[in-house]
Amino acid sequence: MSDLLHKRLLTVTAFLMLTLILAGQQAPYLKYINHPWVDSVLATLDNKERVAQSIWMATWSNRDISHAFEIGNLIKDQKIGGLIFFQGTAEKEAELINYYQSLADVPLIMAMDAEWGPGMRLDNIIDFPYQMTLGAIKNDSLIYLMGREVARQMKLLGLNQNLAPVADINSNPNNPVINYRSFGENRDLVSHKVIMYASGLQDGGIIATGKHFPGHGDTDSDSHLMLPVIRHNKERFDSLELIPFKNAIDSGIGSIMSAHLHIPAYDSRENMPSTLSENIIKGLLKEELGFEGLVVTDAMNMKGLTDGFASGTADAMAYMAGNDILEYVQNAELAIEAILDYRKQGMISDKEIELKCRKILAMKYWCGLDDFQKINKEKLEDRINLPTTRALVRDLYAESLTVLNNENNLIPVKNLDKSKIAVLTINGLKDSPFAEMASNYTHISRFMWKKGVDENKLLDTLRFFDIVLVNISGTDQRPYRDFGISSELHLFLSKLGEKNNTISVYAGNPYAIDRLEPLQKSAGLILSYQDNNITQELAAQLIFGGIGGHGKLPVTINKQYPAGYGIITPGNIRLQYGYPENAGISSEILERKIDSIALAGLETEAYPGCEVIAARRGIVFFHKTYGYHTFYRRNKVEKNDVYDLASLTKASAATAGLMVLDDMGLFNPDDNLGKYFPAFRHSDKSDLVLRDILAHQAGLVAWIPFWQDMIKKNGDFKYRSVKTEESQKFNIELSPGMFLNKNYKKKIYRKIKKSPLGETKYLYSGLSFYLFPDIIRELSGMEYDKFLKDRIYHPIGAEDITFNAHLSYPLVQIVPTENDDFFRNTQIHGYVHDEGAAMMGGLSGNAGLFATANDLLKLYEMYRRYGNFGGEQIISEDVIREYTSYQFIENNNRRGLGFDKPSLADSSLSRSQIYPCPSASASSFGHSGYTGTFAWADPEEELSYVFLSNRVYPTRNNNKISSMNIRTDILQSIYDSIID
Repeated sequence: MSDLLHKRLLTVTAFLMLTLILAGQQAPYLKYINHPWVDSVLATLDNKERVAQSIWMATWSNRDISHAFEIGNLIKDQKIGGLIFFQGTAEKEAELINYYQSLADVPLIMAMDAEWGPGMRLDNIIDFPYQMTLGAIKNDSLIYLMGREVARQMKLLGLNQNLAPVADINSNPNNPVINYRSFGENRDLVSHKVIMYASGLQDGGIIATGKHFPGHGDTDSDSHLMLPVIRHNKERFDSLELIPFKNAIDSGIGSIMSAHLHIPAYDSRENMPSTLSENIIKGLLKEELGFEGLVVTDAMNMKGLTDGFASGTADAMAYMAGNDILEYVQNAELAIEAILDYRKQGMISDKEIELKCRKILAMKYWCGLDDFQKINKEKLEDRINLPTTRALVRDLYAESLTVLNNENNLIPVKNLDKSKIAVLTINGLKDSPFAEMASNYTHISRFMWKKGVDENKLLDTLRFFDIVLVNISGTDQRPYRDFGISSELHLFLSKLGEKNNTISVYAGNPYAIDRLEPLQKSAGLILSYQDNNITQELAAQLIFGGIGGHGKLPVTINKQYPAGYGIITPGNIRLQYGYPENAGISSEILERKIDSIALAGLETEAYPGCEVIAARRGIVFFHKTYGYHTFYRRNKVEKNDVYDLASLTKASAATAGLMVLDDMGLFNPDDNLGKYFPAFRHSDKSDLVLRDILAHQAGLVAWIPFWQDMIKKNGDFKYRSVKTEESQKFNIELSPGMFLNKNYKKKIYRKIKKSPLGETKYLYSGLSFYLFPDIIRELSGMEYDKFLKDRIYHPIGAEDITFNAHLSYPLVQIVPTENDDFFRNTQIHGYVHDEGAAMMGGLSGNAGLFATANDLLKLYEMYRRYGNFGGEQIISEDVIREYTSYQFIENNNRRGLGFDKPSLADSSLSRSQIYPCPSASASSFGHSGYTGTFAWADPEEELSYVFLSNRVYPTRNNNKISSMNIRTDILQSIYDSIID
């Protein structure tokens, strides 16, 4: 999430809170209590049927047909008013809702206890975070957006009421029933988040339910199993537990759920559940707090209630106490009969029955049930699980991550080029989502711990690392299960805690950290609250500064970590990884377009495979591979594959090195070539201005096929040029078993020196880039490739940008290029494709660079950010701005210094002729490569993009990638997908 969006949402939060609390609203449906539709329906119901409207039964969509018939009979025979759905599937639930509504004389309320969304109950539906996780979020507008999104999902399912949010203040760390279901221990924090969640639900057309009144947060027993007793006095309740309910009522929450608790301060009768207490429901909730909406009981089958009161009797007592809806009733017929019996005895009046029924009917009218439309089951899961849903869930988790320790500002990790990093996964696999994400930032070594592992060997190995990232997964949220902490884990963490370079991530209940003293000694400690793929990936991103740490503890862990504590860490200093909607991109438009273009390239054999990666606002929102390494379809393209970048080397290596030297004051593009390349001082090239050279308008010829001078007329190599065995003299390896004379580089320089010089106009030439490695070597005092790695690639974590890939990677990871039948007469694989660069030993400025897509994107993202990456200014902003700007517009030259730029304004150009694409801004820049590669950065749209392919396989004579505009059309499709 961008800082600007973050500030805007905070402003929205403050406005909504002020509006909702000051408004003193009522439940939204109460304005319809005397509506003609309500009157007309009420007139058709006798007292039994009016009482039945208060009976809501539990149902499941994962049970057999006999269950559906049983519920159907209850609807027809008992005329019940609603159903509460539990486990099942979305499509089956929609089918059942359509069926059940067709049986009802009065439309049914369909409810669900969906505290973290329908995914809490239904298979294959995206889960939202637990309320404790949400409690760590400072930006309550996200909670509101979550409420709106949960409402949208529920409406698609045909649901009308959510038995959420939890308004309980969890002040007891050992609470077995609320705990992580609460927003936290602070009454104001809980109040704000309850209001935002409830408002989001109701603004989205779903009735919210605040629970469990008058407050279930300080219990040490489970009301599902027994009746908890809370012995606080009224003053305590009034100053703490009741506050969220008071605020929720004032903000217009639609319903309140009563709890199965015994509270002597309000009802001294022995073992009297608050659900059945008139003092608490009528007296406290309705009269003192003024709640006029619907009061819903907690499940009437819970042992906290049923152990003391028989079915039917408990229902009638709850109804009489002031509850309007009895949910999860065990026997509908008995409940209705018992309530009617109380009526006969004068314990319940007809007026009460009518009012309860009116409120229920008013809610049904507000929900639109006066005109029920069948639920559309087609692609229901897809319509529920929208890309925007996925992006919102990511934002919620990202904002919740809480940094508890950060000694010496270890987080975010800096100096990647100087740090040897290990990832240790506890209770998981070495290739965990956490480890996979960490590997996007730099090279890591992976280890795992589980019971039975050789701990001494593991600890000895870890001592060789500068930083150890410890990811603790496989935990349990429940305190009565000791949060899943084994004695073996505790002992191992004690041993590991002796190291002072660990950054630990605990994915679980915050209270558990108090039981893990060794964990509290970690130099860095991050709490991610829940253990899933998203939190693991985000925790790794936080460690490396892709995202910042913003979360604050919603509860007190101990004196060291009180509620409200959380260390803020910077984010967006490196790439982060998210979904298109996180970056203001439409998934639907983007994926359809990119897939179509990339797959068309495969179908027409423009290339055997390709890879596309793109980022906006520093968020990698798309990364996908297509096809295979070759047309034999044996090795699929993978995200860690290494490609020959060809002419991308010019902008990614030679120009990068010159910019660093310029920044150091050692190079000036307005100097002459002869100053930096003495061998050319007494030639017609000596006075060429480097600015002209880098902008391709110095008059240099476009290309010289140097390799042809090595071959005799009969096709054999000249004796003194190439040998089949390596020696001191023949030590430039062109391909396996082919070694070039080490002095041949001098011939290349002489050939360039003697080449004809044309007029000063734009003509793309790569000749000068053969010279730049020597210039960089002389000015820096370092080898060309080492200088680039030490000063640029490794500091940004791009260790997979390199020369001569065959020396560092297995061939299975390197994508092959051409089957050379004219020079090297072999399949080029791991060696540079360009013949001239090969003759330079693979260390040239015109070609020779290899990279993975992810690491090349880091480079162009660094350019896009004008040199700032990883908290360092790699290259000064002024230098990058100069090199990436148009240089000679007056000469109709669109080039920067070493970089390509968009077409100059020309009304005669058609859309397809505009390079690279119509939407690229004038500030954008990049380069393409002969092997089928392309990279582009657009500072104006905060966009960076990389396309990699091997279009020259098996032959360079295939130019479909250009004729079809594949690389640039994909770039345009990204622009077309921007939605904000």
